[in-house]
Amino acid sequence: MSEQQWTDHPRLHAWLRQQEAAFPGWCADHPGVWDFSPESVDRLEAVVRARFGTAAQVRAARRTPEVTVPAWYLGEVCVRAGAVWKHNPGAPDDPDAWEGLFVGVPDDPMEDPDHEDLYEDEDYRPAAVPVAELRGMFTKGSDWRLRRVVEEFAEWAGGAG
Repeated sequence: MSEQQWTDHPRLHAWLRQQEAAFPGWCADHPGVWDFSPESVDRLEAVVRARFGTAAQVRAARRTPEVTVPAWYLGEVCVRAGAVWKHNPGAPDDPDAWEGLFVGVPDDPMEDPDHEDLYEDEDYRPAAVPVAELRGMFTKGSDWRLRRVVEEFAEWAGGAG
């Protein structure tokens, strides 16, 4: 398995740099404490819900900083909980293909071409596409919270070691 092809990809690095550069401006528009803590994801959810009312609205704005910066922030909080940024090398070579950018756990057997021989159903490994998670806020049950995405990585990291 080559972890490098999943975590060291030019499109991934470019997207991460763009979002990190846009983050200070986004923060200026959304004052408060943005400390990459799991608790800050509750504020992130409130900001996204205040700006968008439906999953379709999030999808329509998915390539704008109004969505990409919050998605990056969510991913960065997941990284601090044990995830790593990844790019699916099998995704289309299209800069707008969101299915290629996600957070997952290090060394996931699903990344190996022979993953069917390595991956057991009970070997659950969390993964999340942050842009899709922002859309999911509007399609999942009313008791579902965005912070749950981060908690899955923290729970996995706590039990994996």
